[in-house]
Amino acid sequence: MEFVEFLKTLEEPLQFFLQYRLRKMGLSIEDISDEEALEAISKAVGSHVAELLYTMYLEAKTNKREWLLVSVY
Repeated sequence: MEFVEFLKTLEEPLQFFLQYRLRKMGLSIEDISDEEALEAISKAVGSHVAELLYTMYLEAKTNKREWLLVSVY
């Protein structure tokens, strides 16, 4: 899962807020690439929120890998 795909899976209130803030900047989640996503999110909602979202993404990615490893066995 890529970071932008993770952002699309957020629950409604958070995803709505994120989309609203990006639209105010003239962007949308669909328009940004993974390379520029973190910077765009930082500008839209602040660096602390962007860091929190990226940490959540990394944890989700790690947990998914652990789940895949468990399912293989």
